[in-house]
Amino acid sequence: MKALIILIVSLLVTVAAVYSGSFLLPVSSEVTKSVVVQAPAEKVFPYLNNPTQWEKWNAWNKTYDPTMIRLYGGPMTGKGAYQQWNGDKLGMVQMHFTESTPPSQLYYKQQVKGEPYETIGVFSLQPMADSTRVVWQQKTSLEDNPMAKYKGFFRKLQTENETEQSLSSLKSLFEAQSSTKAL
Repeated sequence: MKALIILIVSLLVTVAAVYSGSFLLPVSSEVTKSVVVQAPAEKVFPYLNNPTQWEKWNAWNKTYDPTMIRLYGGPMTGKGAYQQWNGDKLGMVQMHFTESTPPSQLYYKQQVKGEPYETIGVFSLQPMADSTRVVWQQKTSLEDNPMAKYKGFFRKLQTENETEQSLSSLKSLFEAQSSTKAL
């Protein structure tokens, strides 16, 4: 009987701690990552501004989800262009470009089907001497409840990893191009 009381009290304390801890979590998830690409912004920007080019560098690709299917619509580049991903791991994701200022900025909105939130993203390209710094910012507003905040916290960790992978692939894409030209 004493063990049961200890178990119940421990369980209640744990639930209270988890619930109380949710008040320390933010109501939005923000991820900002950057990479320096050895190419001018005019060469990098088309890989961002054209949704059909994303599969060449984005972490959400056929390797990550072999069942993934991509659909494209609107103009091929810039404001109004959109793409959808659909796959067993990813679910259905729709993204559309909301503003494009070549070769320096691209804004987009992304929605995962069945999720109540929307992600706002922006790519900023900052020219450097012989390269370009690509900064990728993503902000997702979360519902103000404990479950959504915890889910947002873990999704942020996943998004940080996917963003780093994507930017690393973008950088590698240009390094491969420059090494091919050197031959």
